[in-house]
Amino acid sequence: MPELADAGRKYPWVPIAGFLIFAIIAFWVLAGFSHSLDHVLFLDLAEWARMKPALLSFLTFMSAVAEPVFRISGAVLLGIAMLSVRRWRVALFIVVATAGGAALCSLFKVIAARARPELLPQLDGFTSYSFPSGHAWNGMIFYGEIALVAALFLPRQWRVPVVALGVLAAIFTGWARIALGVHWPSDVLAGWIGGGAWLLLCYGLLLGNEGKRAAAKSPVDP
Repeated sequence: MPELADAGRKYPWVPIAGFLIFAIIAFWVLAGFSHSLDHVLFLDLAEWARMKPALLSFLTFMSAVAEPVFRISGAVLLGIAMLSVRRWRVALFIVVATAGGAALCSLFKVIAARARPELLPQLDGFTSYSFPSGHAWNGMIFYGEIALVAALFLPRQWRVPVVALGVLAAIFTGWARIALGVHWPSDVLAGWIGGGAWLLLCYGLLLGNEGKRAAAKSPVDP
C-alpha cells in the first residue's frame, strides 16, 4: 500500500493539510460562523435518525463501542498482538497514535470550551466539552489504525476495502454522536479530519517503510 505509506512520509503536506482544514473549522466554529448551519444540520440528521428505531439502535451501538474503555482495550490487545510477532514499530505506532491522539483531542476540547447542543433531548452522557468530538476523532484513529495494521498483513486486493471499512465505521460513530444529541455536526467533522490527520502523520513517520515492504511483498493482482 505505497500510497498510504507515502501520505505522511513522502508527502507530509497531506496530514498538514488535514490539520490546516481542522484549524479553519475551529476558527469558523469559535467565531460563531457555524451557528446557523450547525443548527439546521443537527436537527436534520438527528431527527431523521430518531425516526428510524433500527438505525438509532445501530448508531447507539456504534457510539457505545467507541467509548474509551473499549477503544483503549482494543488498542492494547492489538499492540500486544504486534509485540508477540515482534513487530515493534507497529506496536509503537499503535501507542503513539492512540495515546497521542487522545491527548491532542482533549487539549483542543479545553481550548475551545464549546458547549454541547441542547436542541433535542440528549440520549447519552458526557464529561467534556463539545469541540471536537472525541468519539469522531478517536474513532477515526482507532478504526483507522486497526485497518492500516491489518492491511500490512493482507493481500493487496483486500487492503483498500479494509481501510474503507475502517473509515466507514468512524463515519457511523461520528453520526451517532449527532443522532444522540450530544455533538454539533462541525464537532464531528473536525473530529474526523483532525483524527485522520494525526493517524496519517503517525503512520507515515513510523510505518512508512513497513507499508512499502508490504506492497513490495504482495503479489501483483491478475
